[in-house]
Amino acid sequence: MEQQLDELVEFLASPRSDVRQLAATYIVGFSHPTSEHYQLLLTRAKKIVQPLLVICHELPVAANSAMSTLVNMTTSLATCELFANEDALRMVVRLITIPTSIIADTTCMLLSNLTKKDSICRILAKLDVGDVPGICDSRFALDQLTDVFVKGMDKTYNKDAKFNFLASVFADITNHPFGRRYFLERTSYDDKMPITKIMVFSEYPDVIRRGGVDSTMKNICFEKESHREILDPKETNMLPYILLPLCGPEEFDMEDMEDMPEEIQLLGDDKKRESDPQLRATLLEAINLLCTTHYGRETLRAKKVYPVLREAHKVETDETCSDLNHRAVQLLMGDESSETKNDLEPPVGDDNVFEEI
Repeated sequence: MEQQLDELVEFLASPRSDVRQLAATYIVGFSHPTSEHYQLLLTRAKKIVQPLLVICHELPVAANSAMSTLVNMTTSLATCELFANEDALRMVVRLITIPTSIIADTTCMLLSNLTKKDSICRILAKLDVGDVPGICDSRFALDQLTDVFVKGMDKTYNKDAKFNFLASVFADITNHPFGRRYFLERTSYDDKMPITKIMVFSEYPDVIRRGGVDSTMKNICFEKESHREILDPKETNMLPYILLPLCGPEEFDMEDMEDMPEEIQLLGDDKKRESDPQLRATLLEAINLLCTTHYGRETLRAKKVYPVLREAHKVETDETCSDLNHRAVQLLMGDESSETKNDLEPPVGDDNVFEEI
């Protein structure tokens, strides 16, 4: 088997395109992580990655096989490291952003594997990929990926792609301070903050897209010095998009509702909460992060976040979500002191904040 695999690897770099393409369609069978030959393939990764990237630009069947192999191999972080250079990442990004790419969505999956590596996130954050007409007036990878994520939903930019897996890329990038800064700074070409472009998908039907967006919003909330900007309705205005998935069909007291963000008022009898407990937990973590600053707590109090949490708690069935909800309410309902107002320590709330329910 090793001999056969070595022959296939050699064929991937053949000068004959038909031989290369045939080899690509065969080698994908070795690449599934559950395959008994998977580890054998990984030991040959250095010889395989570049030829496969070349084949990704050839006939559709071979291109699909080549990209599927790369996606499977990059579940190994050691293989991901082979992409930690500008040339390889530039090829990957272009396979996503070219409007005629038939493997754009599979390449988004590849990139979402690659960005688990810190080194790749750092390169991607500064990567110049050249102009791609029809996306945006920027040469930088993150600008193009953000805009194609927005413009390309529901196959409106590329008839073969929805770009949902880019949400996972954004979540990985914002695990780093430089990524969070990127999403909170206005771009030079349209004067918009990238986070404001993607946060509107927090209730999108596809779980990959909305889940990555939820994680990105949560990560943004780690930037304590930016809490004013994050919560300002005239700036980022992220709070409604965190709260909307946590809201159900219940009616609030008119006095409370008038102070809530406009986007969550009068939602209607058919409003449904986020069904995925992991995503609800992510959104509740975001609220907890916003509660780590006095400004954040005061704003959430003024915007009547407590009634939203109270109603969500009544119907919550997941223990982790219940704990996160309870912790946020303790912070919101806790007494403030000079120390908490200066963010030196969190306020202490009553353990029985929900006893009245």
